[in-house]
Amino acid sequence: MKKSWCLALLFIGGCAVGPDYEPPANEVGTEWDGLKDASIASSDEPLIEWWQVFNDELLTKYISLAAEHNQDVLTATANVLQAKALRQMSASSFYPQIGLDVNATRTYFSKNGPVFAIGPSVGNVPGTISQNTGLPFDVQVPQTQNLYNTLFDIAWEIDVFGKTRRTVEAADAAVGSAIEARNDTLLSVMAEIARNYIELRSVQKKQQLIEENIALLEKQAALVHRQFIAGYVSKLDDETIQAMLSDERALLPDLLAQIHRSIYTLSVLTGEYPETLLQELIAAKALPTAPEKVAVGLRSDLLRRRPDVRQSERNLAAATANIGVAVASFLPVFTLVGDGGLQSLMLRNLFAMGSRTWALGGDMNMPIFEGGKLMGNLHAKRAETAAAAHAYQQTVLTALEETESAIVAYNQDLLSRLEYSSAVDRYQALTRLSADRNRFGLTNTLDLINVERQLNQAQQELLNSDTIALLDLIVLYKALGGGWECAF
Repeated sequence: MKKSWCLALLFIGGCAVGPDYEPPANEVGTEWDGLKDASIASSDEPLIEWWQVFNDELLTKYISLAAEHNQDVLTATANVLQAKALRQMSASSFYPQIGLDVNATRTYFSKNGPVFAIGPSVGNVPGTISQNTGLPFDVQVPQTQNLYNTLFDIAWEIDVFGKTRRTVEAADAAVGSAIEARNDTLLSVMAEIARNYIELRSVQKKQQLIEENIALLEKQAALVHRQFIAGYVSKLDDETIQAMLSDERALLPDLLAQIHRSIYTLSVLTGEYPETLLQELIAAKALPTAPEKVAVGLRSDLLRRRPDVRQSERNLAAATANIGVAVASFLPVFTLVGDGGLQSLMLRNLFAMGSRTWALGGDMNMPIFEGGKLMGNLHAKRAETAAAAHAYQQTVLTALEETESAIVAYNQDLLSRLEYSSAVDRYQALTRLSADRNRFGLTNTLDLINVERQLNQAQQELLNSDTIALLDLIVLYKALGGGWECAF
């Protein structure tokens, strides 16, 4: 008998219908295609706290604040807690469900109802048994009756075919998916903060350069106007320089709006009101310098770092487990039921030994015909799993494409920056030569101003190049999938 029970328990614990999940295999090489003709990167493990390469305390501070207070991150964190709670609910089916029912009723029975048909009637001998009810004819039932109950109800669904195990397996995968969704949200917020911060410092520097250009144009306009008054140049020359000055001045209001917009965005990303960081950020600060080398790691390691890939894999695991749940729906459900406690017609006797009552039983419930609902559900779960598998593969391809593109873009950005930096150096040398020639009277002041404005334009182009390189570097770090591992 004991051996039979052991075999039964082994059967119950080891049978789970539906496919067992196996993580998808990906043949991803170790080498990046974008690095074949580039020397910007190394195969070292990518930085986790990648924003540290910018060496900016404020940027680091804002990313830390966002990890703790950003509303999107907090929402994603709450979704993780919800998924864990739902998993706990699913796992509760492994255990008996026990409830306590304490109740009292007072019932008034109909005189014409079945209860009173039991009593003595004409032609029946008291003490004899009724052929209809099996009760003696002299049973007395009060028309008004009280009934007091204190009962424990127990129901336990035996997981014979693994329906509960598959449900919990799907819930575990859902928890993993929620965690990776939170990681992906955190990574996106970090990148968004870095992007807005770089754009803020770039616009502030651009505002400074445009103000310098306006000052040069004002000096040039004053000289041209004096020449116009003296008759050395025409009205056309005077109006042209004034128009150029107005065009340059018109750029400042939009730049100021961009500055405020970036500050407001950074404040909200850190979970604060838009104006919170205004005083701290309104003062201009130098743009961070882009590093010449970036650790990108091995191409084959990308999939374990990207939260979106990890989330997609967990979605596939959940969908696969749900197939098992759908298959188990075709099979019998075995439930052990029982109740026990105290029952009495009089409250004073409720806790007496004679008031004890109990019932034990079992239930087997199996669907016979449901019009194709179960088969349709199974087909739907299989299709859902196939869709999740395709979505996973697409996520993998997208991750590779984004990273390869970001590597190439950043490499080209650094090449462009070298040329723009060389142009600035040459214009600075040209400006020094022109200043010397002007000091000795070999060139006029207008020629010197034109050279200084050419230098200013070259500096603006270098600024744009630096900004694009930094923004593409942020895109690269985001594509590499780092940062979410940090414990803030």
